[in-house]
Amino acid sequence: MSKTTTLFFWAALCGGVLAGCAAPVKEGERTGFISDYSSLGEKENNGYSYVSDGIADYTKFCVDPVEMLYQPNEGDTTFSDEQLEELSAYFKTKIEEALTRDEGYELVTEPGPGVARFRAAITQVDDTIGILNILLYTRITGAGLGGAAMEAEIVDSVTGEQLAALVRWGSGRRVLRAGLTETGDAKILIKRWAKDIRRRIDEKHG
Repeated sequence: MSKTTTLFFWAALCGGVLAGCAAPVKEGERTGFISDYSSLGEKENNGYSYVSDGIADYTKFCVDPVEMLYQPNEGDTTFSDEQLEELSAYFKTKIEEALTRDEGYELVTEPGPGVARFRAAITQVDDTIGILNILLYTRITGAGLGGAAMEAEIVDSVTGEQLAALVRWGSGRRVLRAGLTETGDAKILIKRWAKDIRRRIDEKHG
């Protein structure tokens, strides 16, 4: 294949894929997963959050399995059930890693006095288009970026009092390579969100 033919092939491929790209993940309707949305403050960069001073009294956390509230449209086979289940499990793992990092907080499996319960749900997933993450031009434009959205809260495991609440959404970053998997950018976001949650809890602990 000549150089000219090769360039034409890639240009045609990119044009076809770009035409089918989904729009970046944006703020969606609130799902009702969080027990109380009224505590959320003003809109931040792609999200809302609330963390009470009372969370400083908690050093033990129980992390629930992350729920997958995202439901593909009928006939949409972008993600398999296994991929979505794996993404939920990945989120739970990253939350647990973030909480325990650097001899941080203790993880427990049962509710009790002084135990905070972490609940989270993935509400949207946008697929990463791997071929566009390989090509320089399309990676620069962000054409192949995927994304995700989530809702989460931390409550007292006994009383249910809300200690923190977060709503987040977004797409991947052009400077970070998400690889060829459809959930690559969603995982980049999840990892970032988990670190941010730990940081906000630490701030309340001083």
